[in-house]
Amino acid sequence: MSLNGTKKPVIAVVGAGPGMGEAIARRFVAEGFAVALLARTEEKLQTMAQGIDKDYGKDTAQYYITDLRVEESVSSSFRKIRNELGPVNVLVYNAGARRVNGRSILDTTSEEFENFTKINLFGAFWSTKCVLPDMLAAGKGTILFTGATGALRGTPGLSSFSPGKFGLRSLCQVITREYQAQGIHAAHIIIDAPVDGKLIGGVRRRQWAREDAKEKLEDIDAHLLQPADLAHTYWFLHTQPRSAWTHELDARPMKEQMFSKL
Repeated sequence: MSLNGTKKPVIAVVGAGPGMGEAIARRFVAEGFAVALLARTEEKLQTMAQGIDKDYGKDTAQYYITDLRVEESVSSSFRKIRNELGPVNVLVYNAGARRVNGRSILDTTSEEFENFTKINLFGAFWSTKCVLPDMLAAGKGTILFTGATGALRGTPGLSSFSPGKFGLRSLCQVITREYQAQGIHAAHIIIDAPVDGKLIGGVRRRQWAREDAKEKLEDIDAHLLQPADLAHTYWFLHTQPRSAWTHELDARPMKEQMFSKL
C-alpha cells in the first residue's frame, strides 16, 4: 500500500532522533520530500513523525522501528519503505553510538565494541546496499554519512567509538570511487564539535553552569553546533551541482577549536 500518493521524493534518515536527525528530516520535508525515520525506540519515532505530520501535512513522515545491529532488521525496514513510500532518493546515515564518559581499552567489553561498531559502521553498509540499486537505476542519488572527529584521530577512552567512525569514512570513500561516475553523490560530514542536544550538548551546558561560564551559556551557537543549522548543510550537499560535488566537509561552531586535522 502506497503512503506516498503524490510521489514525493523520499529521504531515509537512519538513526533519527530529537536533534540532528529530526532537524535534517524537517529540512528536507520543507523542500517537498517524504521522510522515512529509522531508529530503535518507537516512542521517539512516533513523536517525531506526529510532529512533522502536524507541521507539514498528514503522512509526510513514516517511521520504521529498526535495530541497526541486525542486518535483517535494516533490510526489512528498507523493503517496507520501498513498498510504502517508493525508492529512496536520499540516504542520511546519522546513527552513532558512543560513551559520554570514556573507558580504556582494557575496561571496554567485547560486547560494547561489537555493538557500537555495528551501529557506527555495519548499519551504514547494510543501509547503503539497500538503497544503491534503485539509485543506480535512476542514475542519481545522495548518500550522506554523519561522521565525527573520531573518524580522523583516535582519542583515549573512545576505543568502542572511533574505529567504527574511521570505517564509516572509508566506506564513504569507497562508495564515491565505485559509484560517483554513475550519479551517486556520497559525502562524509565530520561533526567536529558537540551538538546542542540532550546528550553531549546537555553535558556541556551543565558543565558550563557549574563553572559559571556565563559567556558560553549566553552565546550558545558560538560554542555548540545547532541541529537546524547543520540540517541546512545537509540540504546544501544534496543540492550541489554535479560539476562541484563535495565529498567531505567538517563543521564546527565559531569558537570551537579545530582539532580534526591535527
